[in-house]
Amino acid sequence: MRHLREVRLLWIRTGPGALILPKEVSKISLEFHEKIEGGHRGAKKFWRTMLPRIKYRNPSVPIQITRHKNPSGPATLNIFTKPTPSSAAAAAPTTPTHSVDIKEMPELEVLAQLVSRTGAVEIQMTEEEKEQWREIEAFNKRSEADRKMVRERLEKEREDERILKLARGEITE
Repeated sequence: MRHLREVRLLWIRTGPGALILPKEVSKISLEFHEKIEGGHRGAKKFWRTMLPRIKYRNPSVPIQITRHKNPSGPATLNIFTKPTPSSAAAAAPTTPTHSVDIKEMPELEVLAQLVSRTGAVEIQMTEEEKEQWREIEAFNKRSEADRKMVRERLEKEREDERILKLARGEITE
């Protein structure tokens, strides 16, 4: 059916975080604690689930991840934008244009903050992608039914073997 790589690629192409950033966004920086304690769960989930989708759709935008060891440290999302053409400075800014404190914030709220601050456009799933997800879901349902059937057959065989050993006197109950 589906190879794991194909399913993973479909997962990256669709869902929350599949968005196109405006051309003005020059860099995204995310800072959070290594573990989820201290309110860093949303930041870590955003990093693991949303950022691969954002990077897939925006390969030219560098994304910097900083993970620190202090649980009481900051959890921030920094968005850097290119200067307007009328400004004299041609280099990328060293201070973020938008800095969002994402501590204690769920990953979908972090995504909403990113979209509202940048004006990013979310990508909707095509009919082909929706059909692929339906196929995957149907395959998973069939797989679960098959696993249940095999498990029941295996348990019955083991019980029959146990009864035969008991009848032969090889084991006592």
